[in-house]
Amino acid sequence: MNGESGKRLRHDEQGYVHILHSTFFDVDPEVDHTAQGCLDRILDTLVDAVEEQLGTVEWRLVPDPK
Repeated sequence: MNGESGKRLRHDEQGYVHILHSTFFDVDPEVDHTAQGCLDRILDTLVDAVEEQLGTVEWRLVPDPK
C-alpha cells in the first residue's frame, strides 16, 4: 500500500482498520474504472483487515433446524 492509500485508512480505538469509516474502500471513479478494478485495488487490504479483526473468532456452520 502506498502512502496515499494509508492516508485514507481510519483506525478504531484498538488500532484496527475501521472498514466502514475508511475512504480507502469507497469507489474512486478517478482510478476505479470497473467493478473489477475496484476489487483489485481494495481486496488485499480488506482481507487483511478482516483477518486481523476476526482471525481469532471461531466460526461454525449449523444446518437450519427447520
